[in-house]
Amino acid sequence: MKSRMKITAVFIAVSMTFLSGCAQVNINPSETVVSSDAVRESHIYEIEEKTVPLYMGSPDQKVEVALAFMDGVQDVPYISVENFKYIFEEILESPSNPDFAVSIEKDGENVTLTRESGYPVRLVFDEDSIEFYDLDAFFRKTDETTLIDSVEIPTVNEEGQPQFFEITDSYEKYGQAVIINVGDYGIDLIHQDDGYYLPLHLVSDIFMSQYDLGFIYNGSAVYVDGDGDFSAFEDLFYNEDYPARRSKELAEFNYNELCLALDYLYGLKSQHDITDFDIMYTQTGLKDSMLSEDPAESCQALYESIDVYLDDLHSSYLKNIYVKNDRLKSKHPVSAMLSNRDGERFTSARAEYYGDSVPGYEEIGNTAYITFDQFDNKGIDYYTEKAEDHLDDTMGLMIYSFEQITRDNSPIENVVLDLSANIGGAVPSAAYVIAMFIGDGSISVKDVTSNALVTQNFKADLNLDRKFDDSDTLRGKYNLICLTSPVSFSCANLVPSVLKNSHEVILLGQTSGGGSCMVQHLTTADGSILQLSGPRLMSYTKNGSFYDIDRGVEPDFIIPTARQFYDRKNLTTYINELLGKTEDKEQ
Repeated sequence: MKSRMKITAVFIAVSMTFLSGCAQVNINPSETVVSSDAVRESHIYEIEEKTVPLYMGSPDQKVEVALAFMDGVQDVPYISVENFKYIFEEILESPSNPDFAVSIEKDGENVTLTRESGYPVRLVFDEDSIEFYDLDAFFRKTDETTLIDSVEIPTVNEEGQPQFFEITDSYEKYGQAVIINVGDYGIDLIHQDDGYYLPLHLVSDIFMSQYDLGFIYNGSAVYVDGDGDFSAFEDLFYNEDYPARRSKELAEFNYNELCLALDYLYGLKSQHDITDFDIMYTQTGLKDSMLSEDPAESCQALYESIDVYLDDLHSSYLKNIYVKNDRLKSKHPVSAMLSNRDGERFTSARAEYYGDSVPGYEEIGNTAYITFDQFDNKGIDYYTEKAEDHLDDTMGLMIYSFEQITRDNSPIENVVLDLSANIGGAVPSAAYVIAMFIGDGSISVKDVTSNALVTQNFKADLNLDRKFDDSDTLRGKYNLICLTSPVSFSCANLVPSVLKNSHEVILLGQTSGGGSCMVQHLTTADGSILQLSGPRLMSYTKNGSFYDIDRGVEPDFIIPTARQFYDRKNLTTYINELLGKTEDKEQ
């Protein structure tokens, strides 16, 4: 893959107006939301600094970080750009990305942060704005991947040997410059004397969430939440004595910053006819409750806004650290209710034939069935581990199934990928399945924030010879079928879409359940943890255009009832009839 020419430090230094000549996407509300500081320019802040622990990954991983508090408000912390740089590097530098680094350049009211790849973001303090020259390139984990990396698994090991994936002739269209006008949301970037300060939670949602990380502050320490899982910190963090009411300042900041984050990061705004979230909260009658100083009331309103008014299955309210979830009442949203009914219907039908345990790999006559209910990626090295010992991992199951299907004297002519009860999961595992079935895999993604477009092409090593060739795919050697149902969601919607678009795989069953957005996790300033349909939409391409797959994929042939999916003896007969075979092999 050819990488884009890096932006040089000289270019950045000479052109501090690098956005002026670019097409731009502006993130701002249609009208000002809640602003607690109408006159900003003449205000001199009383700044108090305090050093607190910052916990990363586990209670044992702790560093110290200095926070700043403005005008005596103790529950809305700020962080200096220097400390932000330190945390950013401390958390994101890793064996897979040892060169991760950020440099700082200050020039009056402007501070430019530049990644080691050369891509900058500019913080404009007198205008309260954050300006990305190229948002996707700034957040790219390494310069060796595509602009938006779906595979996410290193293609070589520590010894430089090829492993699992080969990225082929991917192509990408870089996005427009993105300007986030945080001042329009009543949020201040503060430059006073020699200090440059950002709200800690703005840093969390704008920067850290891009890596599925988020900050939570409880008045005595900062905790780094990863992938919406806060369980490692709960005993250390949970505070029964947390104030029964939020301060007015925290309530307003929490609301404003949440509106900003959702305007910026929610990937289905156009599909849901959302102009901006402040308007949505006003129209739904939830705004006053979300601004309440009672955290139970505001959490209930936030929960309801996601549960009822987004109702997209990817987006969900996971928990609030201070308010127990049993105080939150669901109104049974339509999509979630129908999805639950579908899940019960197909699970019950399958249980009639398989009880509580369906085999991951099964042969019925001349037909192999591969079944799993979630795309898992456990990070196992199958070059040293036996796949048969890890059939609960998607890649392990694929490798084992491939071995069985292609063994000497195999009776298999048809291969069925059963995703009828699959609710989605890890995109890298979905990519591995795609490559196994059709060889030259492809996943297309559109970033609706920047309008970047990426099609990542890849091959996978299924026979573990560290080569990427026709011996690693089922394509052209077997009749390939994919079973889908309304339960098939997210990655179980992506895979059928790609397989159908290849024209090499028959889709059988019912229209899949949809779900096109890559999941992104957020935290709120008052301790809620959310899962969100993020701004990156998995898509398929046709005639050079990108189409998102949120409405699901229609099958080539319909199976009317759930029971018919799992009566595999009769299903095998039906498949052979579809394929024009007059006789099944012995069953």
